[in-house]
Amino acid sequence: MEESEKPKPIPAYYCCYLLRSTVRHASLYIGSTPNPIRRLPQHNGVAKGGAKRTARDKLRPWEMTLVVEGFTSRVGALQFEWAWQHPERSRHLDSEDDLIPKPGTKANADAKTGKPKPKPRVRTRRSLMAHLEDLHSLLRSTYFSSWPLRVRFFCADVYRVWRAWNDRVDGRLPDNIKVILDGDNLATAPDANKGNELAPVGSINNLSIDYIRLEDHLEKSMFMLEDPDDLQCTVCKQSISPDEEQIVVCPHPNCRGTSHLLCLSTTFLNATNEPDLLVPTQGTCPSCGNSVQWVAMMRELSVRNRAEKEARAILRKKEKRVRKECAAMETSSGPRSSSIEPRSLPEERTQDDLGPNWFEEVDIESDSDFEGRQEHRATRPPSKLEIVIEDSDWDDAELVE
Repeated sequence: MEESEKPKPIPAYYCCYLLRSTVRHASLYIGSTPNPIRRLPQHNGVAKGGAKRTARDKLRPWEMTLVVEGFTSRVGALQFEWAWQHPERSRHLDSEDDLIPKPGTKANADAKTGKPKPKPRVRTRRSLMAHLEDLHSLLRSTYFSSWPLRVRFFCADVYRVWRAWNDRVDGRLPDNIKVILDGDNLATAPDANKGNELAPVGSINNLSIDYIRLEDHLEKSMFMLEDPDDLQCTVCKQSISPDEEQIVVCPHPNCRGTSHLLCLSTTFLNATNEPDLLVPTQGTCPSCGNSVQWVAMMRELSVRNRAEKEARAILRKKEKRVRKECAAMETSSGPRSSSIEPRSLPEERTQDDLGPNWFEEVDIESDSDFEGRQEHRATRPPSKLEIVIEDSDWDDAELVE
């Protein structure tokens, strides 16, 4: 199998975002990225790699008003981005019945199939309210409502528009989708608990876009599964074999619960009493009884199984950081025995540490990835999955003048 065909781990971070011109608030832009800290300067011309639609100096600087984060793959973020950009064409917002002319109406026949051509769609309005209405509808749609998404607002006035719509719309967001008030004008103070993904961070530049939250979970899993002879599945009580089976480990620090992937997913799904649900969103660990987010275990499992070298590089970076912290403590308070001892890796180190932006070589922004490939675009979204590989500079984008 070629390197490009190997399955990749769940990305540390991927989001869709809504930009707004600080000069002309009616000018808006939707994009996606694994690194909003880098992406915003690109849109503002401070760094190379911006999008055509945001390159006009009279609209700069742009501000990132909100991000929708929590996507477990680049394709998932692209699907959401495309649907948000094209609400009048997305199957998640429009009924397919609206696309086909009703019997008895005149329609031009397709030259190849002889069937009536789909009725032309009227472009919807592209105001801030319209974008937020579409976002709210997408988050409630059948396809996206089960995803572990979070909407993080950084502009108070944008959140007020969102709240006004949220208060009067009939539908409510599912419990697994969270809204986070962030930024200077919304959050009182960033939460000191860096491990809490729902905590405000204060600004775009403080977002955690790497695997630092995964370090402790990954370290514990690799240490436990290095010698699994005394471990058994917490569900079926059978022995586990990490080399031959998919094994998930509870992320809670003091829990040694390990389970077969299929056993635990079945347990979580059975507890929901939702027969149509195929993938669990969360559940209760059979070992410690704590609530566990399914995506947290899947992210750790995907890194451990699909990117072993990168996983060990992540742990070496943690080891170096802990050693530096211990050295700093000894320097400031005098020599003493530290209770913090970095855990050595099970195997010999053979891979150099990855740089802080190693993930950028894996995932790149949709709105700069396929620049100039407009001729390959389909006129309609795919019928089954909206797996759209195109840039965010959609041809019919409207930046309000």
